[in-house]
Amino acid sequence: MAIRDTTERYGGVSQALHWATALVIAAAWTLGATMEELPRGPARAAGLDLHATLGLLVVAAVLARLLWRAANPSPAAGEGLGGLAARAMHLALYGVMLAVPLSGLAAQWGRGRGVSAFLGAVTLPPPAWLQGGLLGGLLGGRAWGEVHEGAANLLLVLIGLHVGAALVHHLVLRDGVLARMLPARRGQGG
Repeated sequence: MAIRDTTERYGGVSQALHWATALVIAAAWTLGATMEELPRGPARAAGLDLHATLGLLVVAAVLARLLWRAANPSPAAGEGLGGLAARAMHLALYGVMLAVPLSGLAAQWGRGRGVSAFLGAVTLPPPAWLQGGLLGGLLGGRAWGEVHEGAANLLLVLIGLHVGAALVHHLVLRDGVLARMLPARRGQGG
């Protein structure tokens, strides 16, 4: 398998980053959706730490994907309205993948709390600029929490549309778009 992307298919790095991001998002969303079920105290604190860790990993993965994408040619999104829709979907996915964890940080910081991550090895204290002014004063922790939850649910919808489009390409159009993000089988090249 080629490491770098080509104009025909994604390489190993893009594929690994794509699927790793998907797994981390699935874990973060599942944990976030079930967080209230954890008993208050050490169990919930550990769950919140893991949730924050996963969110920070999503930010790192998205930034790595954007840097890698800037340094490599990508397979064409297509022509016309379909290509425009594909490019818009990717932009929306990248934007919301960043908005979810960043709004989660803002929610904790807006409550005046630091964010513990990586089993307590990292603590991100609330930044001074978030304590007052527009971001901290008008949008406190509760409002940022609503933004975080809404963005997480929007991300789930966008992912559903993304998966649905990939399946339409694979099952209906049979144009190989889905195969570009899967490891090449022997004889396919790549």
